Formats: sequence, structure tokens, C-alpha cells
Amino acid sequence: MTQALLLAAAAASLFRVVPLACSDDRLAIAGGGVLRLAQSATCAAVVPGRALAISLDDDGRVTPRALDASARPASELPRSAYAIPPAAPAEADTGELVTVTIDVFVPPRTPPTDDIYLSTERSDWNPAEVRMDRVDARHYRLGLQLRRGARLAFRVTRGSFGTIERDAARALPPAHIIIGAPGADERVSVAAWADID
Repeated sequence: MTQALLLAAAAASLFRVVPLACSDDRLAIAGGGVLRLAQSATCAAVVPGRALAISLDDDGRVTPRALDASARPASELPRSAYAIPPAAPAEADTGELVTVTIDVFVPPRTPPTDDIYLSTERSDWNPAEVRMDRVDARHYRLGLQLRRGARLAFRVTRGSFGTIERDAARALPPAHIIIGAPGADERVSVAAWADID
């Protein structure tokens, strides 16, 4: 089947996705990919972490829609719909294991009794996937083993989507990326939390 026929068949369908962020002409979804929004589409109805349906136009661009029971899984989206496709599973399954470090610095208004977690694409963005170790009141650290060269996208939460990190403008920032390399250290400064003004 040609690419044009694949796009035409996909355009007649809805796909179920979990959005992570939406801005300008891009929609980041669970699984690590970024889709191109249609020219007439907006981010108004997109709520990070809340599933929705998307439709494809003839150019492979998406429009957010109300969730529909007939929506197909996001895994069936054609690769041509992505501005940035998700990493292929095979990329993470080759090579030796290396230890990478993620350091997270939280804002002063972070509740002192709360734990800090990483939410990653490998768990389909479970908001409490991995609890980080506390270094001090505002610094958390986690050592992870990744395959050499593997890419891991992650976000910082306090255990739920309602407590996910926000940037200084209170928008959901793009997912952080760490690449499996010996001695890799990704430093993240959380500007704000979704639930704290």
C-alpha cells in the first residue's frame, strides 16, 4: 500500500492518545512522540495526562477531538504523522548497560514531606514510576541503568499528574531526555508544580 493510501485510510480514523504537552503546532504524546497539529487545530481542549482522540488530515496533521470508543490505539498512528517519532523499541534493546544519574532540584515551596518521582515513557508515563532519593531539602537524585545509546524521556512529579512539574510560565515543559552514556548526568530544575501557586 502506498504512503498516500495509508494516510487516506488513517485520516478516516480516530486515534486514542494521552497528551503530555501542546503548544504552537506540536502535540507531545505518551510514548515519546511529537505530532504536528493541523493549521486550524488549537490546544484549547488538550489537558495533559487526560486521554483524547485525534484525527488525521490528508497532510498527516492532527486535530484533537472528544474521546470516542471507536478510537484506535496510538500505536497504529502512521510514522508520517510525527514531527518527532518515538524511539524504536529496538534502539533501547542493544548494547551494554551504563549507569546514568538524574539530579532534580525542586522549588522552595515544595512540601517537605512529599516524595519526588520520575514518570517516563517506558511506563506509559506512570506519574509515580520511580521514587527518587533525597539528597537534601531541595535536591533529589536517581541512578538508572540504561542501554548504551538508549534515549529515555522523563518528567518530574510528586506522585500524580496533578502534581506534575511546570515551567516558570506555569506551562507543562517538554519532557527531559537522557541518553545512555557512561557518566551521563541530567540536571533538572523544577520551576513550579501544577498544584502550587
